[in-house]
Amino acid sequence: MDEQTTQSKPRSPKRRRSGPRRIWPAVRRLLRTRIAAGLLTVIPIWVTWVVVKFVFDTMKSVTQPLAQWLKDLMLNAYPNLVPARVSDYFDYGVPIMAVLMTLFILYMLGFLTASVFGRRLIYLFDMIIAKLPLVKTVYRATKQVVTTVGGSRSMGFQRVVLVEFPRPGMKCIGFLTAVMKDVDTGRDMATVFVSTTPNPTTGYMQILPLEEVSETGWAVEDAVKLLMSGGILSPPMVPFDKVHPVQLGPNRSLKPIQEDEEAY
Repeated sequence: MDEQTTQSKPRSPKRRRSGPRRIWPAVRRLLRTRIAAGLLTVIPIWVTWVVVKFVFDTMKSVTQPLAQWLKDLMLNAYPNLVPARVSDYFDYGVPIMAVLMTLFILYMLGFLTASVFGRRLIYLFDMIIAKLPLVKTVYRATKQVVTTVGGSRSMGFQRVVLVEFPRPGMKCIGFLTAVMKDVDTGRDMATVFVSTTPNPTTGYMQILPLEEVSETGWAVEDAVKLLMSGGILSPPMVPFDKVHPVQLGPNRSLKPIQEDEEAY
């Protein structure tokens, strides 16, 4: 009887384990949030470090042999003035000296080009390059691009516009670079550089009527952030439905956008 009674008793339901099974999802969410926050902190620092290191190494490689030669010449000419222990630290100063020498050379070249004699030398150098078949094409194109981007004509690259692409009703972000005339009709045509996401430095160029280009009033920084973030970091307002004509300055040049100008 005792065995039958024991066997006939209903088994109590198993208690749910409320410990590790409930804690683990919270820990997993916390780890995912903290890791994502850490990535958002590290990535800008890492990109900045890579760019600065690339510029530093490039500048250092130009004049480092000369800096190394000067260091060896000084140590060999005056071996008694520099102790042996101190001379070991001179190797750390060679890269810094190389960068400073590169900056000094660039400054002297800029100072030379500002004079009449320097401009004549550059003109003579251009004439020599113009006689080389392949080199002249690369040199002229590179010089024109650098002069346009870094000179007084670089204002054209600071105009953020919208163009209809790839079909009517859809618009993409572009950078208005220049305005030119149609040889047949005489109407204004715009050259627009359309950037891609998430790398705004790549893209393609379009030529379209200027009346189809719409001003945004955005700064270049806002447009770049919008492209790199895939639309997450977007300005609060966008002139989408209506086309805002591009304002041209004197001599049909692109009118610069004022810093205090408000977006549409």
